[in-house]
Amino acid sequence: MRTEWVTSRQHDTIRTQMHYARQGVITGEMEFVARRENVTPEFIRSEVARGRMIIPANLHHASLAPMAIGVGSTCKINANIGNS
Repeated sequence: MRTEWVTSRQHDTIRTQMHYARQGVITGEMEFVARRENVTPEFIRSEVARGRMIIPANLHHASLAPMAIGVGSTCKINANIGNS
């Protein structure tokens, strides 16, 4: 899914979503997340730049769909119910 986005930035020295957000760049991941969260890409970029939102986007997991975690995004629940 993200292979094209990742390869287009492979020669950049720093490839984090926060770095691009602070440079004013809206990445493909940010656009995807904005559609998923029903907000503008600029809102996603500004929240990531401020450190109030993250987009887990590991370069080695290009098949995963990006999502936003943080202020202004929908709630994500990760529950592990069982015996340990």
